[in-house]
Amino acid sequence: MSNFIIKRPETIFNLFSSISKLNGVGEKRFTILKNKIGPYIINILFYLPVKAIDRFRNTSLRTIEHGSIITCDVEVVEINIPPFNFRKKNNISRIITFGLNKEKHIRLDLIYFGQNTQYLKNIFKVGNKIVVSGKFESFSGIGQIVHPEYVAISSETNSIPKIETIYPLFLGLNQKFISKLINESLKKIPNFEEWLSEEIMIKLNLPNWKESIIKIHNPDNISDCEITSNYRKRLALDELTANQISMLLIKNKISKVHIHRKYDANRDFLKELYNILPFKLTENQNVVVNEILLDLQSDRTMIRMLQGDVGSGKTIVALISMLSAISDGSQSVLLVPTEILAIQHFNTISELLKPLNIEVCLLLGESKSNYSKKDRLAVIENISNGTIKIIIGTHALISKKVNYKNLSLAIIDEQHRFGVKQRVEITEKGKNVNILVMTATPIPRSLALTAYGDMNISTITEKPKGRKPIKTYVLPQSKIGEVLQSIKRAIANEALIYWVCPLIEESENLDLIAVNERFEYLKSYFKDYNISLVHGKQDKLERENSINDFKKGKSKILVATTVIEVGVDIPDATIMIIECAERFGLAQVHQLRGRVGRSDKESSCILLYKTELTPIAHSRLKILKDTNDGFAISEHDLILRGPGEVLGSKQSGNIDFKFVDLHIHSDLIELARKEALNLIKYDKEHVKINTLLSIFENNEAIQLLKGG
Repeated sequence: MSNFIIKRPETIFNLFSSISKLNGVGEKRFTILKNKIGPYIINILFYLPVKAIDRFRNTSLRTIEHGSIITCDVEVVEINIPPFNFRKKNNISRIITFGLNKEKHIRLDLIYFGQNTQYLKNIFKVGNKIVVSGKFESFSGIGQIVHPEYVAISSETNSIPKIETIYPLFLGLNQKFISKLINESLKKIPNFEEWLSEEIMIKLNLPNWKESIIKIHNPDNISDCEITSNYRKRLALDELTANQISMLLIKNKISKVHIHRKYDANRDFLKELYNILPFKLTENQNVVVNEILLDLQSDRTMIRMLQGDVGSGKTIVALISMLSAISDGSQSVLLVPTEILAIQHFNTISELLKPLNIEVCLLLGESKSNYSKKDRLAVIENISNGTIKIIIGTHALISKKVNYKNLSLAIIDEQHRFGVKQRVEITEKGKNVNILVMTATPIPRSLALTAYGDMNISTITEKPKGRKPIKTYVLPQSKIGEVLQSIKRAIANEALIYWVCPLIEESENLDLIAVNERFEYLKSYFKDYNISLVHGKQDKLERENSINDFKKGKSKILVATTVIEVGVDIPDATIMIIECAERFGLAQVHQLRGRVGRSDKESSCILLYKTELTPIAHSRLKILKDTNDGFAISEHDLILRGPGEVLGSKQSGNIDFKFVDLHIHSDLIELARKEALNLIKYDKEHVKINTLLSIFENNEAIQLLKGG
């Protein structure tokens, strides 16, 4: 199935018909729904309720509490409806009612603001016995419901749903309209051939897919649509199975059988490198290197992820892997997301390989190129004819203009900045390209299994010898004066300081204002010292000069945006200040903190917070203060922010789960893997696989399979 392409079965065409065909969906509403939910029936079915309420849980005016939902029988005794005036939008209509039977002396007012008065006169008549449902409020000792959700004559109580699902709303679309669309869409669900194995259905006592979708939206009781319900479990298992199938098919697409590689005995680059390294590898690094080298020498292409905490020594492992790969005369590339990181790796690796006389080239985008146009074309030509063996660069490496003579290894650093698409594209640059992706943001096991189920995983947990834990302090912004005084003392003792400015509403322009303002302020405060500035809008030369001045100690403070999150390695820098730390995610603060503590010197990180902290923000900062363990931090980040945020914008497309909550459903991942393998093995006509992958097609890996 290496060339598998998804073909949507005819049986599910109805699920992909336009929601514009549903009653009440005109052009304006269609545009709103398409942008917020999606254009198809399947999108409406996957629009999940946030909760369910039992409208008949409270039926007594005598015992109802303020703020609770009540559904009760009352009699209309007085109607106060002012003449309708379109100029007065705050017209108040009051329908005075009293309870029936034992509650006939208890008053309940129904309040309407600016409602069409004729409409109210049509539905309310003095003496009518009605059933009304809505949120009860006590106002000056009198019970009231403002704009009741349901009003019906007593004989039509059944028109009010007992259990009602509540959906997120937007742009004036109300609950009744959303519910109507969903109920109309539910009628269009066809009957499917079961794709889960009989064994798992019996073992977990699972309902079928159609019943599960229906019960999520029209539950018999509140627990039916809760995240722990059996219906949700069934849909989560389906979604995870689709995820695992896509991962396996992508792996089949990339992984190929190839002949054993022949190494040139005269090119023992690894032995030479080990002889010149100024340090010894940790035991953990040696284990990981052996795993990678075994993969490179096997008869199948490698697809492996290397995860290690900040500063754990992944770059040297990458270099060893590249040298091993090129020892048969082939080529290796190191693909990174930013120029800063590319330049950092290029400088580090070039320096290490100088004694081995191995040429390394750096390839950036055309507009950011470190070469003249003529020289850049010459570099691309030398890559194409195989003269250059090790190439480091950004997205330019997968450009259509760049071809390789014999690419055997592609290493992708900071993988969370890339998607599955880039992984596939780089493998298509050669015949049998081995893939190694690296991350300094450790990924929780449940997340790794769903986002990287196509990969074997190696982990570096040790830090190089001599590294000391970074001391982290959490302080309010009001104490910035004390921080500045302590920095002045630190600079006098030869310290170098990073100062990271806040992330403001994720706006690059506002971030730029913040960093420039802080830079000017610090320049005026530290008049006797040079201060450097780094941000994403600078040209490459200006940014490099700023970083080099800081690295050489010519400037004592480097003021920056999060552009320094990766790719800046300055061992002499020992203090990190992060402003408005509460606005960042855990993993990002941990990455930034990892810019210090890269030598045997004592290092510290000061997290400044500006506003009164929310409970979640307080939890984040406390976790960072209490631990330097990136693996523990990543688990907390998953709990607090969810998988999409943890993986980053590119990777979140892989696991845009609708039904799966990894905290609740992580035990289903292994079962989903078995179901996926089972379907790939026995679904010879691919009908079940096509149905499942089409239903859950909002996934980057599945989108790739659709395109072939």
